[in-house]
Amino acid sequence: MSSNCLKRDRSPAESGPRSLLCVFLLVVAILIAGICWYGNQLVISVIPEDNLQKYIFPTHIGDEWYYTYIHSVQRTPCDEYFTIKGVDDMVMTHTVYQSYGVGLPCYPDDGKFTLTKDGHFILEMNRPMKNVALRTQPIPQQRLFINGQELKLYQIYPSGTLVKVEVTKRYQIWFQ
Repeated sequence: MSSNCLKRDRSPAESGPRSLLCVFLLVVAILIAGICWYGNQLVISVIPEDNLQKYIFPTHIGDEWYYTYIHSVQRTPCDEYFTIKGVDDMVMTHTVYQSYGVGLPCYPDDGKFTLTKDGHFILEMNRPMKNVALRTQPIPQQRLFINGQELKLYQIYPSGTLVKVEVTKRYQIWFQ
């Protein structure tokens, strides 16, 4: 029997094709974990109809954003504040407005009223919501303030565009 027949591959596992396969699998696993982590993050999604430009903002439970507009009857600014609770779960915590009249909340069932020193009304309501839907118009000058950024919806989208604001996981936006 020849001594060549009895030779075995005694090279360490750290060398050759076996080590490259291990490194490749490790890199793939890290990439998949990173994509899963990134895709699982909460985001506030501003989604208009007709496949117009979407806006996505990272968020966390407890974060606040607000929507401001000019009231159609009183012609004064109204601000509606929302707190993030989770996916499809936010709470309209309070509304701030300058005038008190037609089309604005006024009943005790609407929430707790407070008058500020500068003459604004604050209505605390804690109303749960899955999303906020609105149609853009130039007169109310609808704007969103999210993560310190202002979106002037009335300038971004054509008049009458339906816009939904909702909280989702980032991966849900990828598949819309």
